[in-house]
Amino acid sequence: MARRSYNQYCGLSRSLDLVGERWTLLVVRELMSGPKRYSDLAGALDGIGTSLLAARIKQLEQDGLIARRRLPPPAASQVYELTSAGRDLAAALVPLALWGLRHRFDEPRRPDENYRAEWTLVFLAAVLDPAAVADLRVKVQFRLEDSAAVLAVDHGAVTVLPGETDHPDAVITTDLSTVADLAARESTPDLAAIAERIAVDGNSTVVQHLFEALRPRSHRQGG
Repeated sequence: MARRSYNQYCGLSRSLDLVGERWTLLVVRELMSGPKRYSDLAGALDGIGTSLLAARIKQLEQDGLIARRRLPPPAASQVYELTSAGRDLAAALVPLALWGLRHRFDEPRRPDENYRAEWTLVFLAAVLDPAAVADLRVKVQFRLEDSAAVLAVDHGAVTVLPGETDHPDAVITTDLSTVADLAARESTPDLAAIAERIAVDGNSTVVQHLFEALRPRSHRQGG
């Protein structure tokens, strides 16, 4: 099937020609937290269908947004990962995802809506200032909705992992709107000021340090 085009000589329309098909950007979202096997992508994107996922992966490869790589033994499995252009695209998705958190969560979650905490954390991780966490080595467990994921910082390198972790430095329990507010604030959030919206178990100093590493929105926009 030929790819549909808006036939407009414009940066936005050309971008949508590449990634405007259903599920495409969600494949990119899944790869924001690191390389994934085909089975990982299929498991996270419930409802996409095997043939459609294969088609989306093939198109993203052809467009130079993702690449496949074989892991060395003992794993020896094939994974997909973002290319440099794909990482640029992922960075462009961050404000869109945060906009969605702020403006589209005024209705309760529908019974048929899936949710994974790592979907939220990859965007929160993207607005952490690497310089501010350069000396930090922590694991923070997030519990959002009925899901859990881990934000791990290792001297500036930020990783998002699904599920629970053993012996986290802190556990944060909150809701999606609070995460969106944290990521979108104009100034550094203070843990005491939002204590009624967030529960912290463990090292609260670590949590405050993470909050301080969130780049204010004006800084992210270059203003």
